[in-house]
Amino acid sequence: MNFLYKHDMTAAQLYRIADDAYANGSPWQLKTFQQDLENEYSHYVGIVDHNQLIGFAGGIYLDDTLDISNVAILKTQQGKHLGEILLRAWFDEFNDGTKVFLEVRASNQAAQHLYQRLGFKTYRKRKAYYSRPVEDADLMMLELPIQVKE
Repeated sequence: MNFLYKHDMTAAQLYRIADDAYANGSPWQLKTFQQDLENEYSHYVGIVDHNQLIGFAGGIYLDDTLDISNVAILKTQQGKHLGEILLRAWFDEFNDGTKVFLEVRASNQAAQHLYQRLGFKTYRKRKAYYSRPVEDADLMMLELPIQVKE
């Protein structure tokens, strides 16, 4: 596996992957990805297999805080622990002590298990955060570095 960073990816690639990965399609429009790529505080990492971008993670990094906005792996590639590989590689790019935040659907057990393996803890629930369908979000946080669990 190889990795790409923000300047090597396009909004169209990110949108295509997100639209495929999420059950209800991409949570963002193509224009939103374009605007995010232009934001000086946004950070992205992509995972490549056989010269094809198959997943990405993105977020805003400011003042030793990373707010993750998207983690998406193509459906055909899910279940292979690529999200974990991607996030571990990405998190190595940030300083120790960086606080990482994200929201995840309460019903998305696979994602929650991934985040828990990395050391994320749920610190709050947000009622009716998601639409299509309406659903609560679990708010999760991790302080880097990832602690290896034996």
